[in-house]
This record gives sequence, structure tokens and C-alpha cells, in this order.
Amino acid sequence: MPRWLERLLLIASDIISINLSFVVIFLLRFESGMYNNTIQLVWADMQFPSALLSVFWITLFTFNGFYKIKRTISRSDELINITKYVFMGIFLIYLLTVDLDNPVTFGKSILIFYGVTLLVTISIGRLLIRSTHVNLLQKGKGLAQTLIVGLNRRGLMVQDAFFPNPRSGYKPVGFIRMDGEEDIETSLLNIPVVGELKDISKIIIEMNIDEVILALERDHHDSTIDIIRLLQDHKVGIKTNPDMFDAISGIARTQQLHGIPLIDIMPDYMPLWERAAKRLFDIFVALLALTIISPILLIIGIAIKLDSKGPVLFSQERVGKNGKPFKVIKFRTMIQDAEVETGPVWATEADPRVTKVGRILRHLRLDEIPQAINILRNEMSLVGPRPERQFFVDKISELYPLYPRRHQVKPGITGWAQVKQGYDTTLEASRLKLKYDLFYLENISLRLDFKIIMYTVYVMFTGSGSR
Repeated sequence: MPRWLERLLLIASDIISINLSFVVIFLLRFESGMYNNTIQLVWADMQFPSALLSVFWITLFTFNGFYKIKRTISRSDELINITKYVFMGIFLIYLLTVDLDNPVTFGKSILIFYGVTLLVTISIGRLLIRSTHVNLLQKGKGLAQTLIVGLNRRGLMVQDAFFPNPRSGYKPVGFIRMDGEEDIETSLLNIPVVGELKDISKIIIEMNIDEVILALERDHHDSTIDIIRLLQDHKVGIKTNPDMFDAISGIARTQQLHGIPLIDIMPDYMPLWERAAKRLFDIFVALLALTIISPILLIIGIAIKLDSKGPVLFSQERVGKNGKPFKVIKFRTMIQDAEVETGPVWATEADPRVTKVGRILRHLRLDEIPQAINILRNEMSLVGPRPERQFFVDKISELYPLYPRRHQVKPGITGWAQVKQGYDTTLEASRLKLKYDLFYLENISLRLDFKIIMYTVYVMFTGSGSR
């Protein structure tokens, strides 16, 4: 079924389950005669609390990825998740309930019963929807059109695992042959060879491909980055079948589908609730920077004006999320028109273009504070890869094809690469910083963001890592 329909059905099922569970405990509390009621309530009195609980549960489930549609999902894993978050929610309701002995509230025993009822009703509703989805997959509906890159032993293993198993959600439709791979006996192929690696972009468009699985032998491991570069502009899922050594040694985090270990390449690790919390924190810090410390900003502005000719603020076009350009705002730290004669060049240590005040601002990272405006415009985040100019993006991308991956998230005022490496001065420095940026992308979380912020505060007070 379409993803939007599956998501809508899951939300509708959860809302029905939430309200049904509330009706059950209302009847038990006020209509069953099992409890002494000093105040008798009717259902009309409970409509607002019921709606409030619906909002609470749907919000909790949304922030924890309950409505993020996956091609395949283990129903046992889903039951474990439901159990985990239902009882987490019940505990939150318990903490938020001021007086559990008040006749208007439901009491501790009823709260536990409510949790069990909610767990059962939500589980039943979701299992019915998931079972319907599996039945549709078995009939060949909604399968992901899948390319297998690698005409070899490993590619055949992937084909044999998925071809007769529509419940996996994948429908292999063709092999992509790598350079140097020999023909395989026709009787072993259930799907055709549709082309070579150089043709993959055209094949993805012509065959309406949804997923690409890399099944590369060791001889072609060095081609992985080139393949990702070819695929990164297409809206396709990318998975790789790892070496058994990687899978059993903990080097790679895998998922198992019909006995085949797969690793997601470029997945979205940060759940919705963390993204929402990150955005709210960004706004809070940006407003704090522009209001509470405004006297400091005024002093900095006066110092810049007295030190050299030119405006206090400096704006420059940088590349943002998804490659969209925007104007980054900073305190001016160089002489006016510093690149008129040279064109785009990196700053160096003891750069003669940097003013006296600018050198102090760079040392303490205070020149970045006006980017709070970029945060409020939703162009930047507090933490993320630093935005770079298009000139340098093009130049670095030629040498390091994974560099554009930095643009999958909003750029930041500070980042893991900044606290570890400092400012870019050469292409080699950019290569080192790229490693830190890719680490951030693969491990992005609020916990890592707070760690980077603490490092940044340390850098501001010590000046380490800055140039």
C-alpha cells in the first residue's frame, strides 16, 4: 500500500485504540460498581481529557518514530517498541498527575489497567495493518524495485534471498555488472543483467528504481565511494552487503533480512523528536545571544569600527542544506575588500588581511555570534558542518567525492570538525575535517551536539584549535 496510506491507517488505528482504552477505564471506574465514587461523572465530562490524551500519545509515538514507514519491519520488534513506549507514557502520566486519590482522577490501579488495555488495543490494531501490508507484499504490491550492483557470488546470494521472498519488501529487477566481472551461468540468474556501472544513473530513471544493494567482492571495494557519488543525486535507498568479517566483528552495524546482512548507507539516524528538540534549542540559544549578551555585541561592533574601515558585519554566500545557497552573517575580521585582488582564498596563520580586533575575535570564536540570525532564519543550526563557499565546495568535491554529503544536514556555527581541527587553510585540512564531519553525520544526536557545545566553550576560553 502507499506509504501515505499506511501512515494514515496507523495514526487512525492508534487514535481509535487510545480512545477505546479510555472508554474502558471510564466504564470500569464510574459504571462498574467496583469503586466507591464520591463524585459521579458522565462521558460528556471526559471528552476533553480523552482528546488531551490522544494528543499526548500521538505526539509521544510520533517523536519516537512510530509513523516512520519502513519497507520491512519485524512485528515482534514493533510489539517490543509499543510495550516500551506505552509504559514510558504511563509513567509520565503518573508523574504529571498531582493527586491520584482525587475522585476525578482514575487512581493507581486504574492507571496500570489503562496501560495494559492501551498496549493490547494498539498492538492488535497495528498487527492487523502490518498483516494486511504483508499480504499485499506477497501479492507483489508495493515492492521496492531493486538493483543489485555486483554480478558475482555475493550478488547471487542477495538475489536468491529476496527473489522468492516478496515479504522482504524488495523486488530484484536486475544486476549491474562491475568492470572485470565475468559472465555467470544463465541458469543461476533469476533476473537479467541490465547494464554496467557507467549506465546506472540512466537505468535508475528508466526502471524507476527504489533501492540499490551493493554486493561487491573485495576486488571492487575501492569503487564504493565512486558508486555512492553516482547515486547521491537519486532518491534511492542504498544498502551494502558487508564482508562476513565486518558483520561478526562489530565493525559494521547490520540488519538481517532473510539471512542476508545489510547496512544502510546514508540513513537518517536522528528521530523526529530529537530534530524538534534540536530546533527548539537552536532558537533558544539564538534569541539568548541576540538579547542577553547584546551589550557585548555592541562593544564588539564599536571595536571593529574603531580598528579598521568598513562595515561591522560581513555577509558571504555559502552552501547550505541540500546545496541551497544562503548568506552567512559574521563580524568582519578582515580588511575591507580582502579578496578583490586574489579571489577566493583560505585564510592562513598570521594572515595579513586579518585586523587586530579580528584576530582576537577569531581566537575566541566571537566572530560567529551574528550567525544567530541565520539560525532564526532556519538556514543554520548551532551544531553542524561549517558552511563553505561554492568555489571551495566544487574544488574539494573533485578530490573527495563524499564531501557533498555534508549538505544533508543544516550547517552549524560550530561542529565536531571545528573543535577538533580549527579553520581550513589547505585542501589537506579540508580532507581531515571531512572525516570529522562524516563521523558527525553517522552519529548525529542531541548527546553529541551537547558534547560539541561543551568543547566549543572550552575552545572559546582557551583559543585552542583556532587560527
